[in-house]
Amino acid sequence: MTDEASMKERRKHTRIVLQHDVELILSDATPFRGKTKDISFSGIYIRCNNADGIPIGDTCTARLHLSGGDNPETIQFQCEVVRTATSGVGIKFHSVDLAGYQQFKNLMIYNSSDPDNLMAELEKNPGLDIV
Repeated sequence: MTDEASMKERRKHTRIVLQHDVELILSDATPFRGKTKDISFSGIYIRCNNADGIPIGDTCTARLHLSGGDNPETIQFQCEVVRTATSGVGIKFHSVDLAGYQQFKNLMIYNSSDPDNLMAELEKNPGLDIV
C-alpha cells in the first residue's frame, strides 16, 4: 500500500478540491495569503509562497474568502499549522462560530460529488468545534 493510499484510509473527512482565497494570520500576526488546494471538515491545504518558514504547531486564524470584491464574505477558523512545504501549508481546524459553520457546511455540501456521504462522515466525526 502506498503512503498516499494509507493516508486516505486514515482520514476521517473527504477532501474537496476548491480554489478560494485564504488569509492565514499566525500567532505573531504575520499574514500569509494563498489559495485553497483542498478542504475538508477537519482542515485545509493552502497554496502560498515561502510556507516552509511557517512554524509547525503554531496556532493561527484562517479566513476563507467566499467571494471577491471590496467586502468579501469570509469564514474565520481558529486553527493550527500541521504541515509545511515550499509551496503550501496544511492547517487543522479547531473551531468556528455558528454562522461560519453553517456557511462552511453549505459550501462543502454544494461542492461535494456525494453530499449524502459527506453528511454521514460529519455525523460520525464533526471535525471542528462550534463556538
